[in-house]
Amino acid sequence: MAKAAKAAPKVAKPAAKAAPARSVTRPSERRAQHQRAGVLRVVAIAAGALLALALVVVVALFALRNSSLFAITSIEFDPTEHVSAEDVQSLAQVPEGATLLNVDTDQIEESLRKNPWVASASFARVPPGTLKITIEEQQPAALVLMSSGTVAWYLSEENTWIEPTRVEAAEGQSVNDAALAIAEARGCLLVTDVPSTVDPEPGAPATDEVLDAVRQFQEGFSDDFASQVVCYSVPSTENVSCVLASGVEISLGTPTEISLKESIVRGYLDQSEGRLVRINVRVTSSPAFREIDSSNVQPGEGVSSSEESGE
Repeated sequence: MAKAAKAAPKVAKPAAKAAPARSVTRPSERRAQHQRAGVLRVVAIAAGALLALALVVVVALFALRNSSLFAITSIEFDPTEHVSAEDVQSLAQVPEGATLLNVDTDQIEESLRKNPWVASASFARVPPGTLKITIEEQQPAALVLMSSGTVAWYLSEENTWIEPTRVEAAEGQSVNDAALAIAEARGCLLVTDVPSTVDPEPGAPATDEVLDAVRQFQEGFSDDFASQVVCYSVPSTENVSCVLASGVEISLGTPTEISLKESIVRGYLDQSEGRLVRINVRVTSSPAFREIDSSNVQPGEGVSSSEESGE
């Protein structure tokens, strides 16, 4: 009996790959893409135009910097209290051929500051050829009466010497009182009794120790108390004293324990009912005071303000 032939195994055919789906761009998306491309083109064109314009302006300014069209032909200046038109004319030193576009105003300001009253200068360019200069003057912080007693020097807020002025006392008036009247008119402190070693020079910084002691006291005092001081006497750094607007004289000594010294003085003033004429806080542990119509200096108790004592 013949054997039946075996059927050949069936081989599974690989499944046919599905065709990739084609993306369909909607009409609205095509319009948006077109609009974005248009905006980018406009931005690129505008940027290019601005760049080209800026380049033209730079080239034009460079060409005009030295043009005689803007040559400086006049300088305008309103005189201040201590700086005259002649001062500016002699110090400004505008180079020949300078124009409004190439003038070095920093160099001109540096020259103007050779006048010790000049704190700063600002400039305005008025076409076609006018340069306007505005001067800001130094503000005196102190009037320092020299040891000679008839000459005083202004000291600026920047701690530089400005210039001297002669103090002329009226009949029956002391030189110190005449100098105090000048200082009060200028709104600055009076400093007296400075040693002969203090040697001012216009525009130079004041580096003297006695003047540094005055600054330490003024900066160490509270703003309210410092504003009451009208005069300092500084024969040495160990022997500083001051006078308040009320007329009370305070012996301060060295510029140490400044806040404590102020506190003690305030305590005396608050309790004195206006009778004090002199307070000594050179040694804070043993202060003393003298009242009106009293020739005796009395020891104090080191009283302080309520803020210091914690009351």
